[in-house]
Amino acid sequence: MKKVLAMTAVSLIVAAGCTRWNMLNPQPNPPPTAGNTPSVAALVKYLNDNSGRIQTMRCDELDMTCSVGVQSFGLRGQMIAQRPKNFLMGAKSLGKSMVDLGSNDKEFWYWISQDRPPYQFYCGYKELAEGRVKQMPFPFQPDWVIDAMGLGSYGPAERYQLVTEGNTLKLVEKARSPQGQPVRKVIVMNSRAVKAPQPQVQAFLLLDDATGKEICSAHITEIQVDRSTGGILPRRIEFRWTMPEQRLKLAMKLDGVVVNPQIPASSFQRRPMQGVPSYDLATGRLDQPASLQRVQGIR
Repeated sequence: MKKVLAMTAVSLIVAAGCTRWNMLNPQPNPPPTAGNTPSVAALVKYLNDNSGRIQTMRCDELDMTCSVGVQSFGLRGQMIAQRPKNFLMGAKSLGKSMVDLGSNDKEFWYWISQDRPPYQFYCGYKELAEGRVKQMPFPFQPDWVIDAMGLGSYGPAERYQLVTEGNTLKLVEKARSPQGQPVRKVIVMNSRAVKAPQPQVQAFLLLDDATGKEICSAHITEIQVDRSTGGILPRRIEFRWTMPEQRLKLAMKLDGVVVNPQIPASSFQRRPMQGVPSYDLATGRLDQPASLQRVQGIR
């Protein structure tokens, strides 16, 4: 399977208190230096401060380049997101639907037209938490995607360890995959203050805890700032998935982003797709086809 989605970018906090390393400040505080490394609590507070500015977002001008192995193709699409778990993204090529990903507070789903079989895979969060999903055709974790977009909840600070490597600061969290395997979630930040369009938060990594091998990652190369809220979002981001058989990369450019628009709750509902079987990851079974099916997509 192949999946798509996005990431967050930020400035840093310098002290353990409330000081924000904010690019919007005409006289920003100096970056951390040797002996002045920010605390975990300060970094987490910064991330939560930024995400608190962005309740919803919509991007109607989403340009993507998808690479599978040595093959690449361009896509155009749309994306909407709402804290804490609502997400929807659709993409087309030459007018033909190619990708549909979504999540709400009860379940998540994904469909890739070139996948074999090209099912609409879905799973309830309750079933996922109960360990009923034994195999994921694609390592898609919606909470990781929401975090990468900057709409996540990054506390409490106690769940992270801070690792300093060269010019980067890494917030490392130990977690478990849907199959119960130990993994590490890593947020990579530049330890030096930078200004837009350079990203302060550079990457989100998901690693196998035993081997350190990368499962998937999101890398930000350019950010944008919403002037009305001060919220920071990615403008250019690349998602990478390391698959057993092939590697998938998705480079995205987000233009025309609107922060905190009103989005109907009905936008984040999974709908059957014309001629596409739905596959429940928790039961491992195909659903019976509905008598009337509608094509999924951003409305």
